[in-house]
Amino acid sequence: MKVLLAGLFLLSLPALAELPLIPRAAGVKESGSPLKLAAGARVHVADPAARDLFLATLSEAAGFPLGPAPADAPAAIQFLSADSLPDNFPVPAGEGYVVRIVAECANIHAATPAGHFHGLQTLAQLLRAAERDDQGAVLLPGAFIVDAPRFAWRGFMLDESRHFTGEAGVKRLLDAMARYKLNRLHWHLTDSPAWRIEIKKYPALTAIGGRGNESDQSPDAPAQFYTQEQIRGIVAYAKARHITIVPEVDMPGHADAAVRAYPQHDGGGFVQKGNKDKWPRFTFNPAAKETLAFLDDILAEVAALFPEAGVIHFGGDEVHFGWHHWKDLPEVQDLMTKEKLKDLAAVETWFNRRMAGTVNRLGFETGGWDEIVARELPRDRTLVFWWRHDKPQVLRQALEKGYSVVLCPRRPCYLDFVQHDSHKTGRRWGGFNPLQDTFDFPAALKLTPDDERRVRGIQACLWTETTVTQERRDFMTWPRLVALAEAAWTPAERKDFHSFERRLPAELEWLRAHGIRPYDPFADTPEVTDRGAKPEYPDVPE
Repeated sequence: MKVLLAGLFLLSLPALAELPLIPRAAGVKESGSPLKLAAGARVHVADPAARDLFLATLSEAAGFPLGPAPADAPAAIQFLSADSLPDNFPVPAGEGYVVRIVAECANIHAATPAGHFHGLQTLAQLLRAAERDDQGAVLLPGAFIVDAPRFAWRGFMLDESRHFTGEAGVKRLLDAMARYKLNRLHWHLTDSPAWRIEIKKYPALTAIGGRGNESDQSPDAPAQFYTQEQIRGIVAYAKARHITIVPEVDMPGHADAAVRAYPQHDGGGFVQKGNKDKWPRFTFNPAAKETLAFLDDILAEVAALFPEAGVIHFGGDEVHFGWHHWKDLPEVQDLMTKEKLKDLAAVETWFNRRMAGTVNRLGFETGGWDEIVARELPRDRTLVFWWRHDKPQVLRQALEKGYSVVLCPRRPCYLDFVQHDSHKTGRRWGGFNPLQDTFDFPAALKLTPDDERRVRGIQACLWTETTVTQERRDFMTWPRLVALAEAAWTPAERKDFHSFERRLPAELEWLRAHGIRPYDPFADTPEVTDRGAKPEYPDVPE
């Protein structure tokens, strides 16, 4: 009854003019008089571990310092439990929260630390946009905000193999993701161009496999990778912002960097026409006991570095591009005879099941690109990432088979696609990915209620073949990732692209103020192309 009463209570209040929030909140109503906040106002944060971050976030947004409230002392801003709400409000759960701004104070109610953190981001956006009086005090509009996410998984995939971002760039990315309530960084750490994660048992993976990038495969290119100490620090930094980092270690394809370092695990590959370096060692040997043990060891170290990831993504895509030599490998021939495997697709299925077993025994779900739908992995321990927009039947198969799915199709979720028809650098596939297409997703899929129960969430993906510099990565990512964030959080019935456009300019300013140079769709800023740019080597000593 409480939720019903709350709904009636909110309906009885006057609607409030659009608040400057992205993502748009699920429900907003007027509460009455504004709240006046001046320098030195006190903030009550119950969690000591979160206090400094909360105070810093609010102080920056207000433009003056706010201080911690002594225990049991009055505070202008209070982060309170969900059960402290008046009876005429719904009780938030999970990542949901309620904000009550009245003349005396602003209270943020939530049942979880994540809910409080998302309420913090909402309040910070309101503070930054609020009017000031003659003395510089902030006048927050009186409002009741009841909010919760549409999808549990609100993500962004960053490809580090093709071009490396580095620790400072990743932390800056996490700060921006947190502002927009994104909660998953899918970290693509290994692929054919380079291996970016330190594995203590196999140091050549980074010493040799970490050299170079998509645009520099020279043997003297410096090695770029994240040490295990750096990874632990980045994981902790993300956790403080309620972002879970999900690692990806590709297998059995996209293996060139690893096989360069340890050629005894070579399963063969293919050579791109006119380029002998792409990609002759594309696969691991899928049947050699030594290779399987090698991959088991790697996954064990990965699991220890990302203990709360929930998912380890093992790729599993595009293997057929490079499996042609498998039939000549004696280990594969023996496996096919022993297991009565009729073709190389069956060999791939055997390998995927074998490695998914390792991931599951380590306590994680197995994540994989949508090719794994054909591999019959356990439904309750597998997460499918649907990426092939031109194969909707694969999404349908995944849902009908009972898999949980993350929606990340090339169109409109791949940010390496151009975003304006005048842009020349980047991908097109029967079209491109303008801002509105990303915002509107996933409406065009016409998901049924049963489908949505299987859809864990949505994410954007940045593949970095054509993003040599950080400036171009920013240009391609933002503001489309802001649009994806609203698509992932805001209820479908509350989405309105024209409203989003009105709220976006302030966020473009925020991004620029924090060192991110987005594409500006209103000014149609010139394309950042990277033509002639030399690869950057962040975090590598001169």
